[in-house]
Amino acid sequence: MRKGVPKFILKPYQFLFGSIGQKVAWSILVLILSIHYFNSPIVEGVRNRSFDIYQRLAPRAPDKVSPVVVIDIDEKSLSRIGQWPWPRDMLAEMVKRLTKMGAAVIGFDMVFPEEDRLSPPLLAKSLRGIDQETRDKLSNLKSNDEVLANALKRSRVVLGGFVSNDAETVQTGTLDRLPSINWIGKNPNRFVRSASQFVGNVDVIEEAASGYANFTLDSDFDGIIRRIPLLTRVKDKLIPILGLEVLRVATGQNVLVKASENGIEGIVVARTLIPTDGFGRMWIRYSKFDASKYVSAVDVLNGSLDPRKISGKLVLFGTSATGLKDLRSTPVNAIVPGVEVHAQMLHTVLAGDHLFRGDLMRAVEWLIILVAGIMLIAFMPLAGASTTFFILLSMTGMSIGAAAYLFVEKSILMDVTLFTGTSLLLYIVLVYSNFRSAEQQRSQIRSAFAHYLSPAMVSRLMDSPDQLQLGGEVRTMSFLFCDIRGFTGISEQFNDDPKGLTKLINDFLTPMTDIILNHGGTIDKYMGDCIMAFWNAPLDDPEHQKNAVEAAKLMHIELNNVNEKTRLKAEAAGRKFIPINVGIGINSGQCVVGNMGSEQRFDYSVLGDAVNLAARLEGQCKAYGMETIIGPDTAAEVDQSTIMELDLIAVKGKSEAVRIYGCLEKENAAAEISLPALKETNQLMLDAYRSRQWTVARDAARKCLVIAPHLTELYSLYLERIENYEVNAPGAEWSGIFAATTK
Repeated sequence: MRKGVPKFILKPYQFLFGSIGQKVAWSILVLILSIHYFNSPIVEGVRNRSFDIYQRLAPRAPDKVSPVVVIDIDEKSLSRIGQWPWPRDMLAEMVKRLTKMGAAVIGFDMVFPEEDRLSPPLLAKSLRGIDQETRDKLSNLKSNDEVLANALKRSRVVLGGFVSNDAETVQTGTLDRLPSINWIGKNPNRFVRSASQFVGNVDVIEEAASGYANFTLDSDFDGIIRRIPLLTRVKDKLIPILGLEVLRVATGQNVLVKASENGIEGIVVARTLIPTDGFGRMWIRYSKFDASKYVSAVDVLNGSLDPRKISGKLVLFGTSATGLKDLRSTPVNAIVPGVEVHAQMLHTVLAGDHLFRGDLMRAVEWLIILVAGIMLIAFMPLAGASTTFFILLSMTGMSIGAAAYLFVEKSILMDVTLFTGTSLLLYIVLVYSNFRSAEQQRSQIRSAFAHYLSPAMVSRLMDSPDQLQLGGEVRTMSFLFCDIRGFTGISEQFNDDPKGLTKLINDFLTPMTDIILNHGGTIDKYMGDCIMAFWNAPLDDPEHQKNAVEAAKLMHIELNNVNEKTRLKAEAAGRKFIPINVGIGINSGQCVVGNMGSEQRFDYSVLGDAVNLAARLEGQCKAYGMETIIGPDTAAEVDQSTIMELDLIAVKGKSEAVRIYGCLEKENAAAEISLPALKETNQLMLDAYRSRQWTVARDAARKCLVIAPHLTELYSLYLERIENYEVNAPGAEWSGIFAATTK
């Protein structure tokens, strides 16, 4: 114990700060908590992306009957009426018709800051080549702006404008016409986003309007509009967003801002509180784009619109035409008309389906990160990596579930990205700290391969460790699987002597292993009575196919010695002797080889389709009556005089067929058997079989049995197939491929 430090202080210190990893983790935790508190733009961007996922997975259900209708200046309208802007007397006609149909309020998501250049008095001044009488008549006509103003006076219309910080932008007189916005609590002006200029409409039009609004939309840095400022400040005037002003005019109620020392808490209109963040921004609960609430402007002008579509609705003028460049992105739709955002804002307020994201939720998230971080730092050294990882997954799952519940049921936005990222980062740091070790490459190689390679090969690896690529590499290799047939029957002889069974297996595996190692092979693993080995890794072996087949040949020869020793022991013990028979499958091909597992435990092993095929070939030895079956890539590289094609087969688990070959070491050693005659007759049988010449194939199979009577299983198999196909002819797509049903 450190001198001068009380024990009751030292123990908690060691518990929380005992290792370098814990100290580093504490530094990371403090940094992340600071980043969360100051709400950096990067964190805000990631958080908003997670909120987008909520909205995409559970968007607001669209209203069965939309309270909002959008009069759309779409491509159809532009093609029939002409390019924008249209004469304002035409807009006046549209306002008249909409008002007659019963529109509650009409809001313009567009601005008319200059006189209509198509007004008759302006045309009288600008047109050339007209006579004076015509010019006088045009001059005496009302301007299009006056016509529109007269239409506005007979309706309830909210005109739009936009804010700007450009010093060259011309300030209009709209600010003097804006109604006052009251507040309770603290003055909200210092929290509202400010701008230097507001551009509204020409005076004659504005004087006739019922309300004035800002239609400027603020997108986040990624271009997505998730929330909109309900108020914008120019000088000391608060300007409402278009949707808020439409609601004010529709209800006839004033707007009231509720604010405190910490910022704006919400905005009240018609005794309904719209929750906002501290800067007066409202989160919009989006639904998927609903084209049914859009009406083409030309349909209003040509009289084809059903008045029931408009009666009692809030009507917004906007555009979806691509050329007018008012297209935006939302969490739910990649591209929508800008007016859609205002419509979605109105839908959210009218449905009361507000999204909440206040300082309280940020505080809760901060506290969750702190508690989770302390738990990981404190208990990781005690519980271990696996237990802590399970706890980490549980906490992450619960936080995601809680966030989903709060969004769907309570419309509360809870961020889990920073919590998840922090927990994972702390876990990685602590795991690395707890399990790191010094570089011990040479000892790791010796430890990893001492039981799988011959001592000579281990020494070569120790001298040239760069030949071993840790973590995995792609190689062309040969693979061997050797398995005892009928092992269950053998093991039953040792029911009362399990140690004897173990001794038998060891007596079998030891000489087989020696042969494999002496031929440059690597033992991958023992699986009970099965051996898996491979060639051409970790060291290069350019003749790996030949070495694998040669090893299989010697393994069968050595098996005779093993059986002789086992017979003598069985007789001495008064036990029935059952000889050991093995099947060997060999295949060559590309695979991934390397150290696989975890940092705590790993094995030098192989993965790939070629490995699986070798195992399947071993399983087919019994069916074809062969001691060794090899794949096509192996067969292409070995002595052709000692191999013979057996079949075209799709082994279990694979749809692609391969040619398989049998090794004929025994036949080669037996002088009374003519291998060339056997191979020739066998090939004749296969060709006739695949071309559906059943009689020729049957005769050839019987001749093969005469030449090599010990291959009864192989040719009985073909005779049985031929008999079956003569009765039940295969389909037209059959090409001689046999689909194996067993491993």
